[in-house]
Amino acid sequence: MSDKMKMSKKERKMYRKQVRSCKILEKHEGIKSVDKASCFVLVGNGGLVCGVQREDLMTLFSEFGPIEAIVMLPGKPYSFVVFQDVRSAEAAMLASVRDVFQQEFKHSFYLSYVDKVPHHVNPYESGLLPSGLILLENFLTEEEEQVLLELDEEIEDKVNNTDVCQQSLKHRQVKHYGFEFNYRTNDVDKDHPLKEPIPTICTQHLCRIQDITGLFPKLPDQLTVNKYLPGQGIPPHIDTHSAFEDGIISLSLGSQIVMDFQNPSGEHVPVLLPRRSALIMTGESRYLWSHGITPRKTDAVPDKDHSGQLTLMHRRTRVSFTFRVVRREKCDCDYPEQCDSQQKYKSMKQMELLLTEEQAKAVEDKHVYAVYEDIADHFSDTRHKPWPKVAAFLARLPKGSVVLDIGCGNGKYLGRNQHIIEIGCDRSASLGNICSQRGVEVFLADLLHLPLRSEVADACICIAVIHHLASKNRRLLAIQELVRLLRPGGQALVYVWAMEQDKIDGPSNYLKPSREAKLNNGCDSAEISISPILCKSAILETSDCKLPIHTNRTCFKQQDMLVPWCRKLSTACDIQTTSADKTFHRFYHVFKKGEIESLIEGIQNVSIQNSYYDKGNWCIILERKH
Repeated sequence: MSDKMKMSKKERKMYRKQVRSCKILEKHEGIKSVDKASCFVLVGNGGLVCGVQREDLMTLFSEFGPIEAIVMLPGKPYSFVVFQDVRSAEAAMLASVRDVFQQEFKHSFYLSYVDKVPHHVNPYESGLLPSGLILLENFLTEEEEQVLLELDEEIEDKVNNTDVCQQSLKHRQVKHYGFEFNYRTNDVDKDHPLKEPIPTICTQHLCRIQDITGLFPKLPDQLTVNKYLPGQGIPPHIDTHSAFEDGIISLSLGSQIVMDFQNPSGEHVPVLLPRRSALIMTGESRYLWSHGITPRKTDAVPDKDHSGQLTLMHRRTRVSFTFRVVRREKCDCDYPEQCDSQQKYKSMKQMELLLTEEQAKAVEDKHVYAVYEDIADHFSDTRHKPWPKVAAFLARLPKGSVVLDIGCGNGKYLGRNQHIIEIGCDRSASLGNICSQRGVEVFLADLLHLPLRSEVADACICIAVIHHLASKNRRLLAIQELVRLLRPGGQALVYVWAMEQDKIDGPSNYLKPSREAKLNNGCDSAEISISPILCKSAILETSDCKLPIHTNRTCFKQQDMLVPWCRKLSTACDIQTTSADKTFHRFYHVFKKGEIESLIEGIQNVSIQNSYYDKGNWCIILERKH
């Protein structure tokens, strides 16, 4: 009988986890598992993302023998213990089989011998900060910190105080002094200051920063107080140039935190902000680099007792005081492509790209069809509930009607009315496979060249599809193709994304603060983002044209743009699954009021039965004449 057959059920389960873990490790890190005992031990389910600290591993494994090193990698669910001799490693392996760790630590580790350990990469190793960034550690004393925290608690108790602007955002609690910051427009109303100015207790700290840095000829007149509970954060952003002058001061109270900085070239610098420190952003770090705090309950930080090796830090409640100077004149900084003052669009007409058919097709191939192939599973996981008015359109069709769903996606509208015959169509093979797995009829085809005879359908629906076409002519051809498929008297329902997200029947769900997207989540300086069409880092060049990148959950500044989609990528090792984000960019042309009607005016034998606005979309029901 083989050794594997002699294992207990528990041991066989552990063996399978070890094998799976080692296969993933070999594929991604080039580290191989070995049968022969070695000093190098892989600790599966023992990484930083599993909530394990370096001190935990040192305490547990040092009882088996002397340890040369413990290697923990950021974002990984595993770690490595390097023993000074093989006998110690064998003792640790035996303890793992007996599940000693589960008994003592209430946590299961899965150990394997490996041939080497990876090179330790410490993201804080260089110690270099973005240009213009100043970090003053231990800026406040414990007593000064306590006074500011008590001030925050005192203001929080005044729930009926109309002089203090207090908001509760998804990611944190926010209060404003001096001037209110509008998160929808990313600006301040300079002509309407708040009744409550910056508390006088803060003045001494601001004056001290003036003396230390020689900066801030004018004292800040706007303060934002953010309160972060463990696990809360604020997404990457750049404070609006036109709203505030150069120089932003942020005091960290109650807990240390890691703030992530990134420049347009993609360079990423994590900065550990100690408790009671002062962070000052000027010049390039203020105008060019985005900054944000990743929502999580722990941070990987250098362990000062182990030569900069990483360990886990648990976050506590953190309060930040962020001071700015409200700008009164146009910004003329040295970063014009990031500056909204210098890059305003002159008219709505300039916001629409004028592409040749070849360019438009290239944009769609890269930023529509290829993207949906990559995100199909994740996209499908987010699309379950039919839009009520679309479902109502299908429900009132006569029994036996033949209905085509053009651009059906994951088929969420198919099979819901058992009295009609429904067939779906999509260009994405991945989405088509998802539909097939659900048992609905679907075929693959291009919207502009559908392989069906004319007058084949009693009705068509085309929901959230035509806005992915990159030229006016191609959008017109798509509607003509829908009309071609309809029998006389047949109707088509078309939905396209509306540019007017905040003017028709109030703001749409897309703009609701309670549903802020991760790509538009904001900062220690409160959720501020410069308009992406003005950012060099937010423009992609493709097919001889430049496409601006929209900031999610904000009003549209232009009609043609790329909209980010963030997909979770599995990088699982052993039983612990971690996720890394990958961002894709989908092309959209958002429609202005009346635009889709004007397209249909040029099509013969068609009448508009109804047009309406539905939760951020322009919608139209057209009918083919007899």
